[in-house]
Amino acid sequence: MVDLHRHDEYSTFDGFGKAAELAKLAKELGHTSLSTTNHGNTNGLIQTYQACKEVGIKAILGVEGYFLPKWKEKTRGYHLILIAKNLEGYENLNRIQYEGEKQKYYNPIWDFKLLKKYSKGLICTTACVAGYLAQCILKDNYELAEKFLIKLKSIFQDDLYIEIQPYKISDKGAQEKVNAEAIKLADKLGIKCILTSDSHRGRKEDLPTYIKMHEIAGHNTLDIEQTYSERYMPTEKEIVDRFILMHSPSTNGGNEKIAVPASLKRAKEFILNLEEIENKCELNYLDSLPLLLPKLQGERSSFVELLSKVKAGLKERGKYKPEYIKRCKEELEVIKYHGFEDYFLIVADYVNWAKSKGIVVGPGRGSVCNSIVAYALKITEVDSILFGLDFRRFLRKDKKKFPDIDLDFETSRRHEVIEYIIAKYPGHSARICSYGLYKVDNLVNDLAKVCGLDTTGDVDEGEKKYRKGIISEIKSLIKRCIDESGDLDEEKLFDEDLNTSYNDRYDGILTHFTKLFKKVRYIGTHAAGVAVTGGNILDYVALRIDADGNLFTNYDLNDVEGINVIKFDILGLKTMESIGDLRKATGVTVNYDEIVSDEKIMEYFREGKCDGIFQLEKNTAKRILSDIECDCFMDIVAATSMNRPGPLMSKMPEMYAENKKHIEEAKRTRYWKYTKDSYGAIIYQEQLQQICVYIGQMSWSDSDAMLKLCKHGKEQAISKLEKMKANGETGLDEKFISGAIKSGLSKEEAEQLFESMLVYSFVKGHGTGYSLISVEEMFYKVYYPNEYWFSKLKYARDDTEFNKFCEKAVADGSVVFLPHVNYSKPKVTLRKVDGENAIQQGLTCLKGVGEKAAQFIYEERRKNGVFISYDDFYDRCKGRCVTSRVIDILKENGALEFNKKIYIKRVTKYNSALYMRGMQK
Repeated sequence: MVDLHRHDEYSTFDGFGKAAELAKLAKELGHTSLSTTNHGNTNGLIQTYQACKEVGIKAILGVEGYFLPKWKEKTRGYHLILIAKNLEGYENLNRIQYEGEKQKYYNPIWDFKLLKKYSKGLICTTACVAGYLAQCILKDNYELAEKFLIKLKSIFQDDLYIEIQPYKISDKGAQEKVNAEAIKLADKLGIKCILTSDSHRGRKEDLPTYIKMHEIAGHNTLDIEQTYSERYMPTEKEIVDRFILMHSPSTNGGNEKIAVPASLKRAKEFILNLEEIENKCELNYLDSLPLLLPKLQGERSSFVELLSKVKAGLKERGKYKPEYIKRCKEELEVIKYHGFEDYFLIVADYVNWAKSKGIVVGPGRGSVCNSIVAYALKITEVDSILFGLDFRRFLRKDKKKFPDIDLDFETSRRHEVIEYIIAKYPGHSARICSYGLYKVDNLVNDLAKVCGLDTTGDVDEGEKKYRKGIISEIKSLIKRCIDESGDLDEEKLFDEDLNTSYNDRYDGILTHFTKLFKKVRYIGTHAAGVAVTGGNILDYVALRIDADGNLFTNYDLNDVEGINVIKFDILGLKTMESIGDLRKATGVTVNYDEIVSDEKIMEYFREGKCDGIFQLEKNTAKRILSDIECDCFMDIVAATSMNRPGPLMSKMPEMYAENKKHIEEAKRTRYWKYTKDSYGAIIYQEQLQQICVYIGQMSWSDSDAMLKLCKHGKEQAISKLEKMKANGETGLDEKFISGAIKSGLSKEEAEQLFESMLVYSFVKGHGTGYSLISVEEMFYKVYYPNEYWFSKLKYARDDTEFNKFCEKAVADGSVVFLPHVNYSKPKVTLRKVDGENAIQQGLTCLKGVGEKAAQFIYEERRKNGVFISYDDFYDRCKGRCVTSRVIDILKENGALEFNKKIYIKRVTKYNSALYMRGMQK
């Protein structure tokens, strides 16, 4: 049995349930396969494919598309289903979807021309009552219905099936009529019929939540209960019994018009036809999609090209030394073993292109910072030998996962990098979609509107305030039931009487929440992701076209990885823009090898002068830096890595500080060799893995499993270990303790060491890369304070942060000039005063002066010279942009003060006030 016509959460606000849940349910019901046929998209296919593999049933992948015999502009189509039998069919399904996008009206539109062109490997079924066949029958146009089927049969031949759906819909008798007449046509034309449920949810009992989902979407739900009551995943017996009930004269009041002779026999025949479709569809055919990357142009092999670039890069960096050459050879051997040469070449190409265009690129993030090859290629600026980073955390021969090189670019220009990649690999690349999921706040808000807590419309103020309070309380109690991994503890949620009371009073709001939490709310475009393939990208994934003509995949970042599509994350980081401004303003680009040992920079960190510094500006970070008496770059890396909930709760910074003070005692620990750069504190994932392998005698794969185990903290790790033991598995704790005893530790020592490793640890390479950003910012703060504070003010998040940075700037000796029509641009800038850079506030710093008015004033001054008086300004600027209100604001704040001495006096007074406020804090 297979539930062939089925919708899940990717039929947004119409389908219900996640692939993993539905695959398990199908297995429970005795189904041997599970199909996905969502409305107009292929978004859920990969998740269904993987979920079915997980439970051991076959995945049948398809789409319920929108069909017109001949495409007409601005016309909605009729439902029609296409199912892929094999890889060729899957590739053709992708092409039909993409070509349909080009003639889209709300959804991709298919026509006969498209179906004929890409029919190979596809099965076609006639869909539901919204299908073309059903609509012809309901309009009594049997001639057109027959022509439609004849045309489809000429395209799909024996792979055409007519759907018979044995459930009632709100239009009384419509489905019964469609079924009866469709069977007659099928018999006449020699086309096989199948029984399908058109299921929109998994379980029968989920109907109330399904209705609420429709109400949230603003749909009319008066007939939903009748129309959808039976549209859940059925057993074979259920779907057969429904058909008999609808079409046996003895059970339908003797209505011969909708009767189907020998209905039990026909039902079993239709089920056998379902099994025929199931057998036609190959098992796990997507596994054969090859992992390929486009080749960069050049006559040499990829490996020779990579080797040449690495050698040249080491020489350019002045690191062509035996230690670096040896390490590169070791890394290149692993890269070649996995066939990842092109991956590194492609990343190096777009990173160095970005740098050549003046786009600021971060020094590196993630475990790619552990690679000296990436450093030689200028993908990162992290010298992994200098900072003691282990390449094996990033890539090993036994680590089959594709390397993930995510990089930071200045936010305002990263789109240029994405466009470069897509232009460089046409037909092989596209942006990646994203799935917006229901989280606590947006789901409770949506449910509140349909569960008696609506705060809009005719609700009076008192009631509105009361309802908002209840909504806030419900959100709070739910958030208390979310664990460290972000999952909802349903037992805890319904444990208290108050919680149950909310559920009873407000139409089951908590029950509905549990069923909709983390379900798909919308499908969007990922801001950073780019998918790249060596073959035609349509062999792997269907593409959509947005309003601007950009292509993006129907799968998100996780899904594309599941089918051997390579994804690149072009991440945006505001700090990169700030650093770009600093480099331009000072004319200085730092040398990381030099600034990491600058004593004055270390002194600033130690003294907590970190206001505005990337990742280290909060009080907790300042306290850590002070407590550990920061005096070297690795202390900054440690502070960055420990400034997180897990290490803070386990008092890791205190241990680090204590061990640093009593270093000789700390050296006596059995794992000092692997933790000496953090004074015996296990704060990095690289350390944890080395201890697992060299003390616990575990495999590197087991050390990867340890990282996953500890991902959400000690409590979750212990819970997972207990579950493993309950399932009869050998726990990682048992493996480690056994190995550690063999390495010479007592059982007690081994147990204590294992427990100490359960705290979430940080990737040392990532901490190093991000600490370089912090040190670079601190370099400018120490040596170019005016420029530094200008960059901070320019990118301040809000007025509070802007005012705080003004105080800090003055405390560091800078002068902040107030807005003035003759000196200011719209935003904060640097301007020369007595040969020195000074910070000039922009006109928009004044509340009530908008961007348009400020820009108009600046352009007028730039074109026609400075303003010489109030009247001159009034005559030249008064108008639609610069209103009387704007002029009053400028005047009240001294921006129209043309006596220079008075203006300077105001500036002096303002700076004195800033300084005093800063001192008081």
